[in-house]
Amino acid sequence: MGIATVCALAVLALEAATFREARGIMVLLTGIPVGLTLLWLIWTLLRRAEPREETYVDDMDNGPADTLRRWQAKSTMLADRAEGTRADWDRHLRPMLAKEFELSSGQRIAKDRKATVAAGIHQFGPELWKWVDPTNSALRDQTTKAPGRAALDTILSRLQEM
Repeated sequence: MGIATVCALAVLALEAATFREARGIMVLLTGIPVGLTLLWLIWTLLRRAEPREETYVDDMDNGPADTLRRWQAKSTMLADRAEGTRADWDRHLRPMLAKEFELSSGQRIAKDRKATVAAGIHQFGPELWKWVDPTNSALRDQTTKAPGRAALDTILSRLQEM
C-alpha cells in the first residue's frame, strides 16, 4: 500500500470514530495508521542499512583480451594525435617520446643538456629531433600541424633500434 492509501484510510477511520463518539475505537483506529507508518519507516531504514555488494573492476581480472583492447584504443588515440595540431603532439606524444628516448639512450636532459641534444640529433636527425626534444614544447600552438603518422612511425622505429 502506498502512503496516500494509508493516509486516506486513517482519515476515514478518524471520521468513523468521531461520528460514533466511541473513545476506545478512536484511539485504536488512530493508532493503526501511526503504527503502520512506523513499521514502514523501520523497514525502509533497515533495507537501506543492508550492506551492498561492491562491483569493483580490477584490470588483472579482465584478462588479456580486455588489456589488448585497451592498449589498441590508447595506441589508436595517440596515433590520431600525430595528425592533429602541434599542441596535441606536445601534450600527448612529446612527453612519452622524450621519456622513452631518455630511458633507451641513458641520456638525462636534466644532467647534460648538450650531450642529450647531440645524442638526439645523432639518433633522429635534426628534423625529427625537434619533435622528440622535451624542451621544444609549444602547448598553446593550435595552428601548426603535427608532423603526422609517418614521422611518429620513423621516431618509434629509431627508438626501437637503440
